[in-house]
Amino acid sequence: MLPGRPEDRSPGAAALPEDPEDLGPGTAAERTRLAWERTAITFGAVGLAMLRGEPVAGLIVLAVTPLIWALGRYVSATAPPEARSRRLLVVAVAVTGVAVVATVVALLGHGGPVRLR
Repeated sequence: MLPGRPEDRSPGAAALPEDPEDLGPGTAAERTRLAWERTAITFGAVGLAMLRGEPVAGLIVLAVTPLIWALGRYVSATAPPEARSRRLLVVAVAVTGVAVVATVVALLGHGGPVRLR
């Protein structure tokens, strides 16, 4: 018998769900908020690291950091069902905008057609 198998459990023990998301559905919003905060912190750290080699690109990344943090707070706030599709649109547009800015910075910052310095 392997530990954790159904035959090992006592009759009154609750079965654990296969998906970890089902363990605490009430904590999904908190996990989402924390993920966005980690992303914003990472953007800030990368922006600071970029300041030394590419100051303008680093400042652009640092300027986007508060947007990412605010977006995370916006996403993790509870919304009525009718507002969810609007929030998804805002998130999609913001993420696409950040991706476009990152692409432009990457292309221009590394000797692309125009240098940022």
